[in-house]
Amino acid sequence: MSFVQFIRKFHREESGQDLVEYALVLVAIASGVFAGSASLAADFANWMTTLNTTINNLI
Repeated sequence: MSFVQFIRKFHREESGQDLVEYALVLVAIASGVFAGSASLAADFANWMTTLNTTINNLI
């Protein structure tokens, strides 16, 4: 089987298409969660610093 025949056969078959689509959706969701968690972590750190400063000023 030549390379061209292999590519043609692979192009006609759609058996793994759903798996690839689900994997791409999962990667997109994971990327969004990762980006959101990095932003959330920075916001939480700022909030904790502000809280710590406020408590120290009250003591």
